[in-house]
Amino acid sequence: MKKSIGDNMIPKDWGFDHGLELVKKAGFDGIELWLGDVPWFQMTTTDGQVRELRRKVEGAGLVVSNVSTGLHWASPLSARDPAVRAQAARIVERQIETAVLLGTDAILVVAGLVTEEVPYNEVYQRCVEALKSLGEKAGRAGVRIGCENCNSEQRFLISPREFWQFLNDVNSPAVGIHLDVGNIHDTGFAEQWIEIHGPRITRIHLKDVLKHRGRSGDQSVYTNLFLGDNNWPAIRAAMTKVGYDGWLIAEMEARYRYAPDQQFYDTSQAMDRLISGRL
Repeated sequence: MKKSIGDNMIPKDWGFDHGLELVKKAGFDGIELWLGDVPWFQMTTTDGQVRELRRKVEGAGLVVSNVSTGLHWASPLSARDPAVRAQAARIVERQIETAVLLGTDAILVVAGLVTEEVPYNEVYQRCVEALKSLGEKAGRAGVRIGCENCNSEQRFLISPREFWQFLNDVNSPAVGIHLDVGNIHDTGFAEQWIEIHGPRITRIHLKDVLKHRGRSGDQSVYTNLFLGDNNWPAIRAAMTKVGYDGWLIAEMEARYRYAPDQQFYDTSQAMDRLISGRL
């Protein structure tokens, strides 16, 4: 397995070049690029500028593990407004385009959002229809769409069997699951999700979760590796059982208050322990 971390972890005042140097020094193999979430990689970033980002990544001795985005929270594929859905589809298309330019074969998509105004059945149907079309485009480009399991935040696809059926209904080899082991904090157990989805996993996001905290106030349930309630030996065993040997990508929601560079080193070393099974 290879280790990656998101460029959204890089403090904005450091800049991309400084961040890449740190990612390499900390021992990572690659970097996850977040379209729309960092100054250097936006929807308006030209193809030429994207190629320059790749040049910088490779010049630092790294590769791009995948292309993610947080833009779908404001522009979901499940929106009732056709203009918003069109923008959501365009975001996915741009992810596919930039993935090809960056030399990676995977993107992350937050498929849909269930709200008081937009009920579950509407969200399900719109997402299936959208991903059938987008899956065809991704397949032609040699890219896989990984739908992330943001279970509690999306209020959608809560159980692993439910997610499995959703992927069956999309019925595209280019559409799988970008499995986040931290997001399963009140809807089951990450190791069971890994065993159920196996070959459909495009990438794995790593973070830990404080299950007792719940969604109260502004306290995050998410924390750094080995500080929370995830059963890491079981998660590691599940990866072995399904033969997952792909990218592990650190996604830390909490940031170190001081010495922010130390978080990169600590996270990298924790990932080494996970990969080696010394838990």
